Amino acid sequence: MKIEERSEGPAVVVSPAGRLDTAGAPELEARIAAIAKAAPDRLVLDCSGIVYINSAGLRALLLGARACLQVGCEFSVAALRPDCRSVLDATGLLMVLDCPETVEAALAAPVAESPREPGGERRIAIAERELGRAVLLTLDGRLEGRNAPILTERIFAAVGRGSARVVLDCEGMGYVDSSGLRALLVSAKLCHEKGGRLVLAALSPECQAVIDMGGFTSVIDYFETREAALAALG
Repeated sequence: MKIEERSEGPAVVVSPAGRLDTAGAPELEARIAAIAKAAPDRLVLDCSGIVYINSAGLRALLLGARACLQVGCEFSVAALRPDCRSVLDATGLLMVLDCPETVEAALAAPVAESPREPGGERRIAIAERELGRAVLLTLDGRLEGRNAPILTERIFAAVGRGSARVVLDCEGMGYVDSSGLRALLVSAKLCHEKGGRLVLAALSPECQAVIDMGGFTSVIDYFETREAALAALG
C-alpha cells in the first residue's frame, strides 16, 4: 500500500492507495498513530485511492478514530469509492464514523468540542474481562459522538478473537446519545452475524429511557444486572 500525507493548515490529509486489507492495514494504522501523536486539529483520510477494504481494514479505520479521539483530533474518512462505502454501510460503520463525500467537505467542517473533560480525561473508559464463554465490557463515562468508535473497535477486536458473546455493563455509563445508540446497534449486529449475542446490563434509568425511546430494547436484550446477563449468555 502506498501512503502519502500533506498538511492543510491545522489539518493533515492522509492518502492511502491500494487495498486496505490484512497486508495493508497495519501500515495505515501505524501512520495514523504517528500523526495523531502530534495532535493536529483534524486528520482526514482521503480514501479515493482505496480500491478494496476488508475486516482488517475496517478495524484500521476504527483504530485510527480511537487514536485521534485520545488526543482530541477530529477524524474523517472521506471520498470513499462506492464499493468501499457499501462495505462500511453494510457493517454500520458509515453511521459511526464521519464519512463526508469529499476531502474538501471534511476540511471545511467545524471542529467539534474537545472529547476530554477539563481534567484531561476521556469521557468513556472501557474495562474488559473474559468470563467463561463471554466477554464483559464495563463502561464508565459518556457514550457519545466521537467516543462511539472506541466501543465499536473494542467489540470488533473481541469478535476477531472469537468472542462474539458480549455483555456491556452500563452501570457507570452516565449518558448515551444517537451516536452511542448507533454504536450499540452496529456492535449487536456484528455479534449476531458471528453467531454470538450482545446484551446490555445495569442501565441507569436515564440511559434506559433513551434506549427505550429509540426502540433499541426490542433489538438488543437488556438485563437488570450483569450477573443475569452473563447467565443468559451461558
